[in-house]
Amino acid sequence: MSNLLNICGIIIASSQYPDATLQQFYRQYYHCEIKTEQTKTEVQSTDDLSMFFPYQDTWWPIFTIDQISSDSFQRLIHKGIKPGIILPDEVFSFSHYFLLKEAVSQGAIPIALYKSEQPQYFAAKATFSTAIGLRPMAAFVSTGWDENLISQTAGSYIIQFNSSQLPLPSREIKQKQHLFYSAKRFNGHISGYEIIINPPADLPTTNIRYPQLGISWRFNKINYTSTPEHVKTSFLGYISLYTTKIDNSLK
Repeated sequence: MSNLLNICGIIIASSQYPDATLQQFYRQYYHCEIKTEQTKTEVQSTDDLSMFFPYQDTWWPIFTIDQISSDSFQRLIHKGIKPGIILPDEVFSFSHYFLLKEAVSQGAIPIALYKSEQPQYFAAKATFSTAIGLRPMAAFVSTGWDENLISQTAGSYIIQFNSSQLPLPSREIKQKQHLFYSAKRFNGHISGYEIIINPPADLPTTNIRYPQLGISWRFNKINYTSTPEHVKTSFLGYISLYTTKIDNSLK
């Protein structure tokens, strides 16, 4: 059952009533209170909500592994633009590994898939990816906004748009030690700051803006922080990365 929400006079249908943190984001970035709407009036699509809150329109591209050979990805690389690349959820095959390594050598920025219900899986994946030269710079959440994210490790989280839920404001959202970004597939318009998944090749690139990159995690009681410059960890952490790299090279 959908909830009708009134956001500064704009009526939106959502499968869930927004949590306190999401409401706070709307007050802070859209200057709107979210209220329950009882009147069945014209309902706007959640896809179009960001258009009602004008802002400088900027974006950043990210791609799935199957799009590395696409005209869009290659065009951006040739222009010197560094797109994000979402690391596959499954164990890397050799073909995928070399494809990803080539993309990263060309400038692509690795992003690791994050599942709120399995934070330790993300930590293990991030550690392994770092050891084999695919160090993630952000986390990608494919299931939409989850308030539990604010209690996770510090860093940048890219949240994929879920049409049945109220989306994040299309802004760079700062919440203490976290940064949150709204991601979507291109639907004909960019409003505010948005991460675009597998963008078309003809999308203008003059208004591309990089997010603030960096992500941290904790694995086997060892803390890791990945920044654009390097990975910061303890002495034991560096040993763990080295031994993981050696173990992988022997397989």
